[in-house]
Amino acid sequence: MPGLVAWVHSVPSSGEGGGDVHYVSVCSSCIVSHVALADVSGHGQAVVVMGEKLRELMVRYLPDLEQAGLMRDLNRAVREELDGVHYATMIAAGWHGPRQLLVLTNAGHPPPLRYRAAGDEWSWVDARPAGERGRVAGVPLGLLDDSRYDRVVLKPQAGDLVVLYSDGVSEAANECGDELGRAGLMSLARGLDTSSAEAFGRQLAAALLRFRGRTEAGDDATIIVLQRVPLAAAI
Repeated sequence: MPGLVAWVHSVPSSGEGGGDVHYVSVCSSCIVSHVALADVSGHGQAVVVMGEKLRELMVRYLPDLEQAGLMRDLNRAVREELDGVHYATMIAAGWHGPRQLLVLTNAGHPPPLRYRAAGDEWSWVDARPAGERGRVAGVPLGLLDDSRYDRVVLKPQAGDLVVLYSDGVSEAANECGDELGRAGLMSLARGLDTSSAEAFGRQLAAALLRFRGRTEAGDDATIIVLQRVPLAAAI
């Protein structure tokens, strides 16, 4: 994507914790590009339906930097097409190349990590509530008829990272039954190579395997690393 590199790692599990779906639009001449990561409760047909609907709506809303319409239509689709039993958490990122803006919209998904290269600093991306007074914001897709979703606007600088992940990463358990958790994930991130999206992503995936040891994954695990780069490096 113009000015942005994405590295994706997605491993399905044999468990029944949930199914991950991701989508990345790659277009060197487009003004707006999109990245999305959803975690659907259950596996099988529910994940297939969610994947197809996500792709359809991503294409429809491709020119839009804001994801309000995408989230609204996905929420309706999950309620109508997944029989009222399944739901999905999701985080969507819209990247405006010329303005160098990254808009993150969150529907009940784990918060992304952000690395600022200039200060060598890690932090969480906690979105600001976008709902109107009296309306619930940021809930998973498919739970409520009408909801608003949290969003935050970032202007990453060269070398900065934004890390999206599913709860199969943050809720991974080791052989003692201890969960990695947000604090553990942040601790891992701070010790890894941030020179590129690929270097960081590969090291995080390897660190996750080491943490789990011989414990089998109980849920799908997806990591998407976004890095702000000069335009020539992203094409």
